[in-house]
Amino acid sequence: MLADIPIAQLRVFLHVVDTKSYRIAAEKVRRSQPAVSKTIQLLEEKLGAPLFEADRRTTLTGFGKVCEPLARELVKHHDRIVETLLSQSRQRAGTLTLASIGSFATNWLPAVIKDFMARHAGAAVRLIDDNSENIHRMVLSGEVDFGLSSEISITPELDFIPLIEDAFGLVCHAGHPLARHRRLEWAALADVPLLGTTAHRELEGTPEAKWLERCFFHVSNMMTLTAMLSNRIDVTILPRLAVPAFAKDLRFIPLVRPSRHRRIGIVKVKATSLPPLAQAMERDLMAYAASHGNARARLRQRQ
Repeated sequence: MLADIPIAQLRVFLHVVDTKSYRIAAEKVRRSQPAVSKTIQLLEEKLGAPLFEADRRTTLTGFGKVCEPLARELVKHHDRIVETLLSQSRQRAGTLTLASIGSFATNWLPAVIKDFMARHAGAAVRLIDDNSENIHRMVLSGEVDFGLSSEISITPELDFIPLIEDAFGLVCHAGHPLARHRRLEWAALADVPLLGTTAHRELEGTPEAKWLERCFFHVSNMMTLTAMLSNRIDVTILPRLAVPAFAKDLRFIPLVRPSRHRRIGIVKVKATSLPPLAQAMERDLMAYAASHGNARARLRQRQ
């Protein structure tokens, strides 16, 4: 069996080598000189050969010369690992990997991540933009620490912690006849050609889904959908946050009677603890949603 050699014994050995004095080495480790001598003796017994010459107690033997660089490498490696572990536990370093739906990543995450990075200067953040189904798959497989998505396709293995509600509305070009309305009832869609999108899956199972049955042109990419709308090719139904901020020529008109919302929240593996950095980000997101969510929702209702 391999000998169990404490790092502390190797440190004492290196102090004796560096200072060429048992007395000074004892001062550095805050122990008595006899205790240092005993530590060297125990280390030699475990290694099975003397480290220092018997008549010159600070002169390395041939075996000691072989051990010295290896001991330094082992102590440095130990210290690096311990520092990394402590940094992780203190949320100073490491990599946080998140997956988010594009609308949340664009409208909410920048402010949260900016503050997070300022408080965790040694940390790195990796953000993956994808749809809710793929995000749930990545969370389950361990590819990401947690996800930010809607509830669609949530499985029993996942926990969903809601952060915000996002209202559905009609999205059209500013020049469209419906753009002048502040609100619209769903019945107003009866004779309106609609572009289909993956966001419509959020409405499956609701009575309002019937208004989406006449979508004969479907677009899955948000950039393409925005281009179609900007070129006045029909209109579509989207959650408010899904409307790109850069699309200044598009209008969002809330749909009412009834109002329909999707919930966006944190998705993580059930009964599994998050790493320290992920826990910190989870707290930041929940705090930000609590302080900003209601105000933003009221603002959007007035728009």
